[in-house]
Amino acid sequence: MLLNDYKITKVGHSFCNPEWVAVKAELSDDISEVLPYLNAIVKNAVYTAEVPNLNFKMDTGFISLMPREINVGQVTCEEDGIKLLDYVKQLINDTWEKRASITPVYQRKEEIKAKDVLDFLPKTNCRECGLPTCFAFAVALLKGQKRLQDCSPLSKPEFAEDKEALARLLQSVASEEGNNG
Repeated sequence: MLLNDYKITKVGHSFCNPEWVAVKAELSDDISEVLPYLNAIVKNAVYTAEVPNLNFKMDTGFISLMPREINVGQVTCEEDGIKLLDYVKQLINDTWEKRASITPVYQRKEEIKAKDVLDFLPKTNCRECGLPTCFAFAVALLKGQKRLQDCSPLSKPEFAEDKEALARLLQSVASEEGNNG
C-alpha cells in the first residue's frame, strides 16, 4: 500500500461554479512515484512531470493529484467529494500494487478531443445511435457512454478506413481500469 490515509483540509464552493463543491485533502504519504503509472492507465489524464501533477476528469468530478495532496472539484456536495477521494485512494493503491505490469508514461499524453473523433465519423446525424448529432456521439464515445458499434453507418464498407483509424485513435488513449467510480 502506497497511500495509507488522507485528511480533509478544506471544503468550499468552487470558484468556477458556486453550485459545485471542492474538497482538498492532505496525504499521509508521498504519491509521486505512482503518478506516471496512473498517467499510463487513466483515460485523458494530463501529467506534468516537472511539478509533479496529474489531472483527470471523471463523470463524478475533477481530480488533481500532487505528491502530498488531492483536490477534488466539480462535485455536488462534500459527501460526493469524500466518495471520490476514497475511490482515488483505492485507484492509487491498486495501481501501485500492479505497477510491475504497467509501463509508466512519463510525458504528457495528448488529450483526444471530440472534434478529433468527429473527423472520422460519417457526419450524417442519422440518430441511429440514439443521439441527435455525430458530435454528441463523439462526446459520448470519449466519456465511455457509447461504443464504436453504436454508430451503424460506421459498419458500412465506405467507412471501413475511418472506423479503423478511429479505433486506433481511441486505443492511443490508455483506458482507465475499472469504471469511473
